[in-house]
Amino acid sequence: MRWGGSQLMNKEVALGEIIVTSDPDNLTTTGVGSCAVVALYDPRHKIGALAHPILPGKNPLSVDDTRYIDMAIGQMLKTMQKLGARKEDIEAKLIGGANMFTTSDPSEYNSVGNQNIASAKETLKKQGIPIVGECVGGSQGRSVEFSITTGIVTVKTKF
Repeated sequence: MRWGGSQLMNKEVALGEIIVTSDPDNLTTTGVGSCAVVALYDPRHKIGALAHPILPGKNPLSVDDTRYIDMAIGQMLKTMQKLGARKEDIEAKLIGGANMFTTSDPSEYNSVGNQNIASAKETLKKQGIPIVGECVGGSQGRSVEFSITTGIVTVKTKF
C-alpha cells in the first residue's frame, strides 16, 4: 500500500496493490482482465483510492492481503477515513471482471471474472458503499485512469 505525495503525478497501481491519496494525482492501472479494479472516491473531500485485487473473497489465513477483494476494500476505507473522508460520502466504481479464458459458455457464471465482480459488489454492499458506475464483464482487457481532482474514471478497452 502506498500513500500519495504532494505534486501531480500519474501513479501506477500494481496487481494486488492499493493506493490511497488526497493529492491531485491520477491513479492508473493496466492489465485489467478478470481482476475487479475498485475505485473509491469521496467527492466532498477529494480523497480517492484505487485497488487492483486479483482474488475474490478473503485470505483464508485471515492475513491483511490486498490481493483479496474484501481486504483491499477494507484497507482502502480505513486509510481514506484516516485522511479525512467520511464513509457516508464515499462512492464506488467497478472495472474488470472479464472472462479472459475461452470456454464453451462465454457467459459462464463461475468464471473468475464473475466471481471477482460478485465479491466486490457483496463487500461494498456490506460496507454500505454505493456503486455509481461500472464497466465489467466481456472478454477484453482494460486499462484505468482515475483523476482524484475530478473523480472521473476513464476506462480503455483493449482488444
